[in-house]
Amino acid sequence: MKKRLFFIICSLASWATLSAQLQQAEQDLQRAIAILDATMERSFRGTNTNYYMVDVCDVTNTDVSGPSDVWPYTAAIEAHCSVLEALKALKDDLPLLYASSYDRCEQRLKVLIDNLDYYRGSYTLTSYATRKTWTTVYAVPRASVRGRGDVTGDNLKKNVYDDQMWLARELIRAYRLTGEKQFLSTAMSLTDYVLDGWDCWRDDQGEEYGGITWGPGYNSKHACSNGPIIQPLVWLHDILSVPDEQPSFTYYYRNAENQVVSEVVKPSEHYIDFAKRIYAWQKRTLRNAGTHLYWDMMGADGTLSYVGSGAQRRRAHVATGGPTGTAYTYNTGTMLAGAVELWRTTGSDEYLSDVTDLAHYAYTGFSRPVRKDGVTYREWPTDASPLQGFNAWFDNVLMRAYADADAAEVETSYPALALQSFETNLDYAYDHYLRSGMLPINLLNGWNDGNKTKGFHQASFASEYALLAIWRYRQAQSSSISLHRQDLPSCDHIYTLSGQPACGTPDSLPGGIYIIQGRKVALK
Repeated sequence: MKKRLFFIICSLASWATLSAQLQQAEQDLQRAIAILDATMERSFRGTNTNYYMVDVCDVTNTDVSGPSDVWPYTAAIEAHCSVLEALKALKDDLPLLYASSYDRCEQRLKVLIDNLDYYRGSYTLTSYATRKTWTTVYAVPRASVRGRGDVTGDNLKKNVYDDQMWLARELIRAYRLTGEKQFLSTAMSLTDYVLDGWDCWRDDQGEEYGGITWGPGYNSKHACSNGPIIQPLVWLHDILSVPDEQPSFTYYYRNAENQVVSEVVKPSEHYIDFAKRIYAWQKRTLRNAGTHLYWDMMGADGTLSYVGSGAQRRRAHVATGGPTGTAYTYNTGTMLAGAVELWRTTGSDEYLSDVTDLAHYAYTGFSRPVRKDGVTYREWPTDASPLQGFNAWFDNVLMRAYADADAAEVETSYPALALQSFETNLDYAYDHYLRSGMLPINLLNGWNDGNKTKGFHQASFASEYALLAIWRYRQAQSSSISLHRQDLPSCDHIYTLSGQPACGTPDSLPGGIYIIQGRKVALK
């Protein structure tokens, strides 16, 4: 009798823990959808064929300014991808939420991607090894006509490489969600465009200078114009690496004598090679050895330099200074995400060591303990005003890297600690400061008597909540098993996912998911 009572108590305790994880996952996803819906209502205007994001909106009235640049617009695409991924992951346990939300979010995603056309432009670029016409490049500002984005104005400073990287990332995610091949094709084109910005000139020892400049109109090399492409490069390698893949991409670069040469390579091998090279360059040049975090950039003279003339004219290397600037969360986040992907793909212990190292130092270096209502929270960098600074989105990039690290089951507690802190901060703001379905950028201290916000920030919060839902659901799944009925232990206590006693024995129950002996079991 005592053994049976002990078993019942343990089973109920395990079920309570599992049930709490599932309930939290459901709440996270519901809040992600609610914030995203509010963002689309207040921060977007126009019709499906001429849809645009405003820059700033007021949560108390209809006042807006804008339209936004392409970077904030990309955050809305990101949020939809994150919500769709969460809905897919939780579909079996939340079928009603999936049925009510998936199709409309997918349709909105396609509308958003279609309206990227108002930022798209084309031009011929003279780079370090090529002179090529690019038909799909996204300008910083939105144009009034499709395909007429100003990508060449102000000495090529109207388009920057990091914007193309963020878009490539989300288009790959959108391809995986929808199967739309055009999304993948555009992502590959953007990736080829930014890799064309890699400084392939050689130094006196025959080594590449390396690094991608901030844009074709800049000589400075930034963490944000290198780190963000690493993860998409590994994804493209995974997608394209098939047994019958043939060399089909012509790669131009400079040899040891700084002559322009070319070779035809397999795209998947080209992409994974660049993922490794960019990761190594950024770690070598922009990692702060003292803090283990990443500097913002390496400055340089702003005047572009060229060699040769006519058809042989090419961009020249310009020396940069040492690393400088603020250590922003997103620059460490892209390297953490890149290390996770490279470790997953290559199995190299170097990348695994970097994952554990970055997960630790990003947590201790960027977050700080804050007491609120008698509870200690971990606060991440924020800005004094929602109209100045981008820390809400920067933090989101780091958070999603922690989600990647946790999913890879790296043996360190810091990803889970970080994710829990993001979740508790979001929950505090949602419970105390929600206005018109939106959150303040200062999650622990509220709006500070202001009513302005950006859809950029709100999309970040929606994306975070969606990824947290997947994380919580994965925690619940980690204790689940799938068994044939004959493999089940003898047990009189079987519960549904809602915690109600199931009517029947393992032999008589219909197929489905139950809680048996405190574990989530899929009965076949």
